[in-house]
Amino acid sequence: MLDEQALRKPGFSEGRKVLLADGQAWTLPKPRIRFTPRVTESGVEVWGGASLGPESDALLDVLYGVEPVPPLERLRAKFEMAVRLLSANYNLKSEDFARLLVLEPGDPVSEARWDQLGEAVTGAAPKPSPAI
Repeated sequence: MLDEQALRKPGFSEGRKVLLADGQAWTLPKPRIRFTPRVTESGVEVWGGASLGPESDALLDVLYGVEPVPPLERLRAKFEMAVRLLSANYNLKSEDFARLLVLEPGDPVSEARWDQLGEAVTGAAPKPSPAI
C-alpha cells in the first residue's frame, strides 16, 4: 500500500482531501480563481473561474463542456487533471496512478469517489453530507 504522507513533496499544498481507490484520503491542491477578458464580435466578456494555471485551462474547458468532445475524451481530461493535481503534491510513479484513480461504472462507491474527484478537479464545493 502507498504511504500518502511519506509520498508528499516538499511544498505540499493543503487543499481538498479525496478518498481514492486505495481507501486513503489524498490531498489535491485547490484551484485558483482566474478571470480573463474574452473579446467577441459582440464585445468583451468576462471569462474564467476555477483554474490550475493557463496550462490546465483547456482541460477545464473540456470538463465544463465548453469544448464539445466525445465522452471518452472528457474522461481522459478528468484523468489528466487528477494526475496533474496528484503530481503537484506527491512523488508518484506512473503505475501508482492506476492504483489510485479507478472508475468502475455501476459501482456506487466508485462512482461516488469519482464524483468527489471531479468536484476537486473543477473546484466545485463539496456536496453536503446527508444529515444523521
